[in-house]
Amino acid sequence: MLATAISTAAAVSSAVDPPHIVFVLADDYGFNDVSYHARKNGNDTNVIHTPALDALAAQVVKLENYYVQPVCSPTRAALLTGRYGSHTGIHVPLVDSAPGGLPLDEILLPQLLRAAGYRTAMVGKWHLGFVTWGHTPQERGFDSYFGFYAGSTDYYSLQSECWPAQWRDGCFQAENGGEPVAGFDLRRGREVLTNSSTYSTELFTAEAERVIASHPKQGPPLFLYLAHQAVHVGNAPVASHPTWALQQVPARYAAPYAFVADEQRRLLSGMVAALDESVSNLTGALHAAGMWERTLLVFSTDNGGPTTQAASNYPLRGGKATCWEGGTRGIGFVSGGARSGLSARVRGGESSAMIHVTDWLPTLCEVAGCALAQHGDEGGTRTGTMTTKRLDGVSAWGAISRGEVSPRTEILISLIEVSGSPALRVGDYKLLGRPPQLYNLRDDPGESNDLAARMPAKVAELQARLAEHNATAVPPCDRQRPDPASSPRLHSGAWMPWRASVVGNGCPQERWLTKMTTSTQ
Repeated sequence: MLATAISTAAAVSSAVDPPHIVFVLADDYGFNDVSYHARKNGNDTNVIHTPALDALAAQVVKLENYYVQPVCSPTRAALLTGRYGSHTGIHVPLVDSAPGGLPLDEILLPQLLRAAGYRTAMVGKWHLGFVTWGHTPQERGFDSYFGFYAGSTDYYSLQSECWPAQWRDGCFQAENGGEPVAGFDLRRGREVLTNSSTYSTELFTAEAERVIASHPKQGPPLFLYLAHQAVHVGNAPVASHPTWALQQVPARYAAPYAFVADEQRRLLSGMVAALDESVSNLTGALHAAGMWERTLLVFSTDNGGPTTQAASNYPLRGGKATCWEGGTRGIGFVSGGARSGLSARVRGGESSAMIHVTDWLPTLCEVAGCALAQHGDEGGTRTGTMTTKRLDGVSAWGAISRGEVSPRTEILISLIEVSGSPALRVGDYKLLGRPPQLYNLRDDPGESNDLAARMPAKVAELQARLAEHNATAVPPCDRQRPDPASSPRLHSGAWMPWRASVVGNGCPQERWLTKMTTSTQ
């Protein structure tokens, strides 16, 4: 079993002079769409040049055995709770018009960091629910928030178009001329802003720069979570908004890729270029503020790139919304200044340590001195006056900062809903799908040689482990029926919290198990 907490002693010793922590989360960023991967792996399309990302990654350590969830809301939930979707109930992207959200009884990373003395700020995409104000970022541990609540939005007006998922009329098309409802979604704190026209990658970067510039020089350490919309698609065009488009980017970013014949790929290349410039500007702001030497910077994608929208995850198989490596093995690296806690031993290298997105909560708490300690009686982890639920993440700080062996040997990729689920990796072996397929990722990272028929005992072993995970699963909180009361038409044209409260933690409480199979056929 994985360890569920870090020791108090380790946390305190590493946090005598805790660094600023900047976490940059890209959206739908393909594994091979960062140029340091394209140079290493070869490519199946044009190379997108990312000099800022390449330089930062080269400074310290690239995480080359790093896993995220196959889709966005589950990754965001896992990042902020340190827990699998089977334990938060978040398996699929949340629907804006539905009352689902990250359960209110989860303790989040910004709450823990704030308790450890950090000032906390979030910029960008939330996508963890907003049915009540209690679900929104400033009620979940962030001192300040500038961004949007929904899953996607127009890159210029920041109007979010509803996505119905599987629900018939889930975006109230019948009452809206056949179009899904849309609403203004950019906000500073609780104030909705309706006059935005700045490209969101640039808008969110400028806000992050403002947060950095305004941080007191002798003040507490800063935790800045910059969750970009980029390079996720924007809104699908509709009759009332014909200028909306899935791929949106100012011409100056796309111009260097005029030679790319495929329009989707050409525009995506420009969107990645804008993201790369954002990270350059962000680190420039940290240098200008005199903060870089004491900053730990983490860069991650939320899932693999969607191959239907021209992303490249080469040489991995599959993409976003699948349990194949192309959907779950993500771009990730850690960088930082001389006082970030990163040793000279790891600088300029690559880490093959197995790391999962749930590991960031205990890892960053070890860095920050959250003083997490096991609180077994309540099945969780206590820090100060807060008690988290039992963590699925483990601290990877030793592996990241000193090149030690990772304590993680297993990753639950997905139990339900996503193509290829259920899926689990244990050591070098990965089991996915029904009927089950088995791959040795060390020998076959492209998942081309199914070993299930030849290794039935290994299949049975991993299926037994999946059954153990399944036995602790909580009811899904991400598939509640859309509520007409959520429609922006009822809230002055904006997406707003629409209920005063929810029952319990906001999620169904009935016992729930997936339908597992032990067949090897």
